[in-house]
Amino acid sequence: MKCAFEFMRAALPAGALLTCLAVHPVAQAEARPEKKELVTSVRVAYADLDLTRQLDAQLLLSRIQAAAFRACGGNPRRHPRYDVMPGRVEAVFKECREEAVARAIGEMHTPALSQAQLATPQP
Repeated sequence: MKCAFEFMRAALPAGALLTCLAVHPVAQAEARPEKKELVTSVRVAYADLDLTRQLDAQLLLSRIQAAAFRACGGNPRRHPRYDVMPGRVEAVFKECREEAVARAIGEMHTPALSQAQLATPQP
């Protein structure tokens, strides 16, 4: 029994050190610029919409925002790092969603869709 306690006493500081080393680079990730890459995409149907109408453009914007939510990981509170860095996780998810929506709107080249985005209040 004494050997087991000695092993645990010796192993605990090493385990704590490994945890600190693993978390430290993540905390420093904000300081260096990251190369972003497209990891996934979600199709958004809009064949049923008339994009010259503002109401249909608003509906498409809602669909794009929902697709961005799914493509960027869904609810940030379900991410494994949320308990450790909730603010950072939420910020990364929000940035991902905003970039995905902006990219989709940019590819559409539809003035009504751009106006719908400008008219939508930002959280």
